[in-house]
Amino acid sequence: MEKKKVRLISAIIVPAVLFVLFTTTYQNYLPQRNVMELLDNYKSLHYDSENVAIRLSTDSSVETVLLNKVLPNMNYKILESHIDGDTAIVSLQISNINLDHMLNDYQASLVKQTLKPVQDQNLQSTAQIDDFEISLLVNLIDDPSIKKEYVSQDIELTLHKQDGIWVLEDNEAFFKAVMGYQSDEITFEHLLREVQ
Repeated sequence: MEKKKVRLISAIIVPAVLFVLFTTTYQNYLPQRNVMELLDNYKSLHYDSENVAIRLSTDSSVETVLLNKVLPNMNYKILESHIDGDTAIVSLQISNINLDHMLNDYQASLVKQTLKPVQDQNLQSTAQIDDFEISLLVNLIDDPSIKKEYVSQDIELTLHKQDGIWVLEDNEAFFKAVMGYQSDEITFEHLLREVQ
């Protein structure tokens, strides 16, 4: 009789404990899943679709080409996440081709060859200069003779729960890590980031 009571109590308590553990673990996983979905969309070049958490759009063909070259090379690893009420922090590591390194190597090789950059007095718009720099990066990525080094960055993303859905905050450091640069020299004049 005593064994039947123990079995009955175990049959009730064990599933209840497992259910609580599963529910808690699943709730902690939801913010991670949102971050993974965003990054997977970026990697598969669905960065401009309406169902992406942070939509990227640009009217510059040069920036579009760079996005299409760089984003598929991006890799990521979720490190951990913490939830405190309606706020979640997801820590992750993102790696991509080091655009800063490529640009610095190119500039160093110009100096080494004692070439001076041509300065065109007609180019006064920063958008044209930025487009030139971006097209230069595209050419460097396409050049098989240039070694592609990767940079890894640890990032913390904040998400807020709104109407039961985890919504990502836009974050400049996160975007730079996704694209593979850290400096402020590389700029995207026409690129818009829109939290959906």
